[in-house]
Amino acid sequence: MAVSAIRNWWNTHQLDKSDTNDSNTEEDEEELAGRRQLTINLSQTLRTRQLLVDFDGGRPVLSLRAPLDLVSFPSISCPRWPIECEVISDIIQHIEWDPAEPEPFYKATGHERTPMPAGDERGKVVYCIDHATKRPFFSCSRVGGNRGPIKSATSYDNQTDFTLEFESRFESGNLQKAVQVGVYDYELTLRTDLYTRKHTQWFYFRVRNMKAGVPYRFTIVNLMKSSSLYVQGMRPLLYSERAAEEKGVGWQRTGANIRYYRNCQQNTKDNNSDTPPLFSLTWTLQFPSDSDTCYLAHCYPYTYSHLQRYLRRVSSNPAVASYCSLRVLCHSLAGNAVYVVTITSRAGSRVEGRTKKAVVVTARVHPGETNGSWMMEGFLDFLLGDSEDAQLLRDTFVFKVVPMLNPDGVIVGNYRCSLAGRDLNRNYKTLLRDSFPCVWHTRNMVERLMAETDVVLYCDFHGHNRKNNVFMYGCNNRGDASLKLHERLFPLMMSKNAGDKFSFKSCKFRVQKSKEGTGRIAMWRLGIKNSYTMEAPSEAPLWATGEEHILLLKT
Repeated sequence: MAVSAIRNWWNTHQLDKSDTNDSNTEEDEEELAGRRQLTINLSQTLRTRQLLVDFDGGRPVLSLRAPLDLVSFPSISCPRWPIECEVISDIIQHIEWDPAEPEPFYKATGHERTPMPAGDERGKVVYCIDHATKRPFFSCSRVGGNRGPIKSATSYDNQTDFTLEFESRFESGNLQKAVQVGVYDYELTLRTDLYTRKHTQWFYFRVRNMKAGVPYRFTIVNLMKSSSLYVQGMRPLLYSERAAEEKGVGWQRTGANIRYYRNCQQNTKDNNSDTPPLFSLTWTLQFPSDSDTCYLAHCYPYTYSHLQRYLRRVSSNPAVASYCSLRVLCHSLAGNAVYVVTITSRAGSRVEGRTKKAVVVTARVHPGETNGSWMMEGFLDFLLGDSEDAQLLRDTFVFKVVPMLNPDGVIVGNYRCSLAGRDLNRNYKTLLRDSFPCVWHTRNMVERLMAETDVVLYCDFHGHNRKNNVFMYGCNNRGDASLKLHERLFPLMMSKNAGDKFSFKSCKFRVQKSKEGTGRIAMWRLGIKNSYTMEAPSEAPLWATGEEHILLLKT
């Protein structure tokens, strides 16, 4: 009906124009009035106000109006949790700061201890929360999680002897249990990803009631990765609220006597060979102040609420709003919004705008790889900035950015999975939209985008737990040697332009059957030749940005 109505108006309009060769102000006003009336008539005929009629050289061009207030941040909305999760009410935020110098790696002495798991029998349980597999699958969610009162997770009353107080029931937190096995010695157990029995590497928890100057030892006893950058000298992170308030010092790498090793006395029922081996990470540290509130983490935390605060700041900037739009791509299993940011300069006309090629960038499909989010924030800071390079990129491309693909996993403190208990980066080929909405809608968005224009690059930001340097995983076309070289060109340019940060030698270009469900290969199969996963090491600093990476698109 819309096309027919516009065609009738256009034919009438052309006949009216052919009756006279002169134009004057009165006729121009009549034409404008006719255009306005056309829009009103279409709205009444189609019973919608979403249809927009623009004109390019007098010719009507149809488009859909963006839904009003689809994304609005008058205040930060609270994350939705599975209903069995207990969540404390404390609002936790950390300052950002730039260390004066790069933080040194730990140099092993060869005399580091390797404590074996002591367990509840030989120690005192001082912190324990409900096990992650209490329910076999996700059922429903609500803001704040469990409706009931918050249970005490500690099993002792006397806290005057500097027994540490642990807590992890906050956004992105992960600690299942703490057992005191010595005066200043604690054995820690991480919670597996919700609705799974594996994926333990990410940790983030709070401690209080400490004594300054005392060497506390922490040993995480149920890690599942056979290797880690801790073997090469990476150190855990410490955040002191007192240091942040008094000195402006944020997260710092800290710790001594660090060792990552396989558990030699692993308890397995009936020697079941199917039970995966477990590994331990042990380290010592001295807290800077008595009775402080401190946090320990595997990598710099980046929560869903942090992303929302960032997007609110971006969307409230009038200058940025002229070339940046924010929408909800879909909602996760728990009902948390998955955002998509569109960045491009406003074209002279809508038709001209469609000729721009597109770039798709995503991050945080794996919740525990927080460095992917920090890279994403640096990427967006640069692309939304006022530099000439950023302006050129916005003039040249349409950027579609999904900054957090797995908000549910981020919120509950998972390392790898969504609330479906599955790795989303193995399910981009899925037909189960309701089970994997985040990756299903991302793929669907890319397919629709490819129908409109050429997508020249897809890049998914990740963090690597076992390798140094920033590098890429790409694809390879065995049938055409020229395409094989083409797929290596962009990473090679990265290494030439940012050689101190990016390693081409660390890049790999393979299409493995076990990785067919990844975003990188799924997008490549759709026809995006430059399709990559970009990996950053876990020890990457908080202030790492994506500026060097995005500058390469100019060429």
